[in-house]
Amino acid sequence: MTKMLSKKFPKPSTKCRFFASYMAKIPQAPPDRILGLVNQFMNDPNPSKVDLTVGVYRDNAGNVPTFKSVQNAQHLLHTVPSLRKDLSYLPIIGHPNYRNKVLNFLFHDGCPEIGPEIIYQDRVSFVQTLSGTGALSVTARFLSNFISDSIIIPQLSWANHANVFKNNGFRNISYYPYYSNEKIVLKDWLNHLINIQKTDREVTSNSKPSCILLHACCHNPTGLDPTKEQWDQILDTIYDLNLIPIIDMAYQGLESGDVLKDSYLLRKVLNKKRYKNWKNGIYLCQSFAKNMGLYGERVGSLSIILPETNSGNKSTSIRENIDSQLKQIIRSMYSSPPGYGARIVSLILSDKDLKDQWFLDVKEMVDRLNDVRYKLSQKLNWNSIIDLNQQHGMFYFTNLSPIQVERLKNQFAIYLTTDGRLSLSGINDLNVDYICNSILNVL
Repeated sequence: MTKMLSKKFPKPSTKCRFFASYMAKIPQAPPDRILGLVNQFMNDPNPSKVDLTVGVYRDNAGNVPTFKSVQNAQHLLHTVPSLRKDLSYLPIIGHPNYRNKVLNFLFHDGCPEIGPEIIYQDRVSFVQTLSGTGALSVTARFLSNFISDSIIIPQLSWANHANVFKNNGFRNISYYPYYSNEKIVLKDWLNHLINIQKTDREVTSNSKPSCILLHACCHNPTGLDPTKEQWDQILDTIYDLNLIPIIDMAYQGLESGDVLKDSYLLRKVLNKKRYKNWKNGIYLCQSFAKNMGLYGERVGSLSIILPETNSGNKSTSIRENIDSQLKQIIRSMYSSPPGYGARIVSLILSDKDLKDQWFLDVKEMVDRLNDVRYKLSQKLNWNSIIDLNQQHGMFYFTNLSPIQVERLKNQFAIYLTTDGRLSLSGINDLNVDYICNSILNVL
């Protein structure tokens, strides 16, 4: 045995060394701006450390709770024989019952004036996705393959947005001004979009339409959304410029505490009286991670709303073509989605009592987040924290500088994202005084 271990191996061939040289040239990727901080937090020995980075809801005890509606649905799945399912693969586009229930929730419940007509006309190509990030990824791959590889993203935005589109075929990623001095810069935003389209048309008359990313509500990271009147101006401009709207609806319900009320952007963009036809479609990327607490189950959806045909008849052939391409994209990415979370969502949306309980769960979560806002405003004397016309949702945008954020981390083991975004649910009765005193110390 010793002789075998001590035996000299032959030197690698030139071909092997040539291959290794390419491996050696691979650079180290920068750490994720949010998850990288989580790793630092986990390794921090400070017993007073506080994680205010990731958008995961925690209760006043600092735990990630399971909603009552989800607990009840889980109990039914585990105890009712007819609801028990084997662990076979789901279809590529997802659980059939999930599709029906989510479409009904999004369009019948959320958009009762126009949604039922859209469903009847077969104008929605729908797939279950790996939460909202998966929906964005599938959207990006589909659009870059067939329609557009150019997108305009708000500045500021979720740190992963540009990453998702860049790695799924988008060659041109630009940014429109969104936030400055604690307010939305609407005029700059609209002028920027108009100038971009004007420049594109001057370059070539055959240029493809650009996509534009919109946060449905609870803008991440600022928490500041346009007013309903501002949305009308924004959508009018987007429609006139033939931009393709991609709606990221990750925080539905966390603005008002009412999941149906927070569908207002979808209702606006589907307003047929105002917008006759979005000829390149509307792309809705939706997730149940935040509003059902199903973070690790990765349950979301992509709905592509097709333009209405001239005759008003069903657009079946167009939808079937898009369905086929979405299936091929998903097959090459992850083959098919997971089943357990989809069954929980389907059951909650199927049962009136469970659905009513879910609505209460969301309201209780938002009430606690608003209570944290109130406590911070009392201790920091920051009135903007409780001005829900200014900011709302899971986060508070502190406007702390990167240097101040670094001091909070290094001196007090309080972790915020580098842009100053603070996750409200990480604050509770046990740590609120420590957090506020630390913030005052670095100001």
